[in-house]
Amino acid sequence: MEKKSHLVNYPLFRLTIFMAAGIFFFDRFLPDVSVRPLLLLLCVAILPLLLSAILKIRNVSLNYFSGIIVSICFFLLGGILIVQKKNTIGYKWPESQLCYYGVVETTPEAKGKTLCSEVKVKYCIPAASDSINMYSVNRNILLYFIPDSSSYIPRCGDNIVFYSSISKPISDTEFMGFDYAGYLFNKGVSGTALAFGGNWMGIKEEKPHSIKHMALRCRESVSEIFKSWNMGDDELAVVSALTIGDKSELTPELKAIYSAAGTSHVLALSGLHVGILSCILYFLLSPLRRIKGGRVIQSLAVAATLWVFAFISGLSPSVVRAVTMCTLYLVASVLVENGFCGFFSLSLTAFIMLVYNPMYLFDISFQLSFVAVLSIILFFPVISGWIKSGNRFVRYVWSAMSVSLAAQLGTLPLILYYFGTFPTYFLMANLVVGILASCILSFTIASLVCSFIPVVGDVCVWLLEMFTLALNSSMHFVHSLQGAQITSIYFNKVQVVLGFAVLCLLYVFFRRRTFLRLVSVLLALCLIVAADLYKIRKENTASLFLTRSDLYIRINKELETLKSENGLYEINGVRVGVMKSSQWKDVRLTGKTKLATLDYVYICKGFSGNITGLSGLFDIKNVIIDETVSEGYREFLKEECRKLNIKCIEKSAQASFRILL
Repeated sequence: MEKKSHLVNYPLFRLTIFMAAGIFFFDRFLPDVSVRPLLLLLCVAILPLLLSAILKIRNVSLNYFSGIIVSICFFLLGGILIVQKKNTIGYKWPESQLCYYGVVETTPEAKGKTLCSEVKVKYCIPAASDSINMYSVNRNILLYFIPDSSSYIPRCGDNIVFYSSISKPISDTEFMGFDYAGYLFNKGVSGTALAFGGNWMGIKEEKPHSIKHMALRCRESVSEIFKSWNMGDDELAVVSALTIGDKSELTPELKAIYSAAGTSHVLALSGLHVGILSCILYFLLSPLRRIKGGRVIQSLAVAATLWVFAFISGLSPSVVRAVTMCTLYLVASVLVENGFCGFFSLSLTAFIMLVYNPMYLFDISFQLSFVAVLSIILFFPVISGWIKSGNRFVRYVWSAMSVSLAAQLGTLPLILYYFGTFPTYFLMANLVVGILASCILSFTIASLVCSFIPVVGDVCVWLLEMFTLALNSSMHFVHSLQGAQITSIYFNKVQVVLGFAVLCLLYVFFRRRTFLRLVSVLLALCLIVAADLYKIRKENTASLFLTRSDLYIRINKELETLKSENGLYEINGVRVGVMKSSQWKDVRLTGKTKLATLDYVYICKGFSGNITGLSGLFDIKNVIIDETVSEGYREFLKEECRKLNIKCIEKSAQASFRILL
């Protein structure tokens, strides 16, 4: 029976893989293709299937051919989905400042002196006095707006009117090593804007526009309840992140501690939290199993409660996919006789979410989540079978370690590709996290339920704070251990592919141990090492970056800010002067002195001199003007460079100037 269940599950997994492959292929290699030719190809591919179904032709060769055609259809479907989605995100924004009307999609967060929120721009009004000419936009942007004490700060679901210029995000991948514009685009954001005080107005909306807005407002209300409990700052931050997915209170130091311990996943709502909550609910509702049909009622009650939890946490994609997967598992475990349906739940959830939004495929949390679950399904039975004991405690500990080891093994190639770090004590840390996270979730529920009971509610809050303090202290202890985290081990794309090839070969080897399969695993590992040696030899070059009014040096993935008291630098024979103060304004040379050479002079905001004065101090080869310099002063400096026959380079906004060493 179990074997039959596996055969039923494989086709859906294969079709999901083909659809994901289509999404990736058309996004990376044919980004500008139109939807129409893809639809035409899909219709042509479907036609043989319809003819064979109408004529009722049945033979082995035709079945094999039909399987290939179906796979091609799902590949094309992936292409259609991604092309259509990109068309709904991309937009050519006007360069001038205009008046826009939109809806606040996310809770505004403090970003320095501004508030930042994702806004769905509904309409653009070319002339503020003429609302007849407004036209529909329906695109999402990141809006930074400077708060005004006299203005209403909008909540999620409120309307907002602002006057600003919306621009397409710019990536500085060479400097940051991160494609910021691509990241925002994958999130559905096509532009960024800054609205100054007096140029925006929040409009209160009593009825939210969507269920998503209602869920985020609900999360805000729960967050306010947490703040009223007067816990410590770090404890409040962890409770908010662990229970409702609100990470706005987390400090960079706290994130670094959990990351080094290998437990940062506990701060982002995911399958771990849903799994813990479902176990708690199953335990609380276990008396229902004593009545007729109690097993079905119990499963339905757990599934319904999990969706309430997803709503309270703001319906974030990570929670929705975890709850969807768990719901499918619960329903199938009741309907399917053998109860094995994890693989089917994983495949169906991935399929549904990619159809809903194909951009999820490029989301890091989506990739890590599904790879971790798939790895647990494949490797947990193998790893857990290594140690067998009749002691219940030993079985529990080894089972928890097996889950953690299986998940870490599957996600290792992606972790090394995106983050380049590996936590060495993740097994020990995750044992503690599993227990304490269960206690924190339990006492959070108890505190919310018993909040109206004076003594009981206070005791629950105190216990919640103590368990959270214990979690933070234990993670800080793991972080303080010597060698807690191995850093700067970055995989490239070739190594990621080889890494997953190793995992596939390793799984095949565990299924049936043969010498040839072991050799194939070792050979794949050797290829990863060879790729790393080639990468080190090829990429071991240094670059200087002039940006953000400072000088930086990057060697591979390592980025360092250079400091100098007078703003003058010499690195590998390249001489650079960073001018961002008035220190050189009235400096003069006396007597006959040979001028020192500056290959690059970087003019930044704060510099109040001129190029003529600097040319009396230095032999200047190139002048780079930062985007922070005012337009009038910029034109003056450019004119000076032209007269002095010095090459002038204007650095564009959000982009750096690179010098290869």
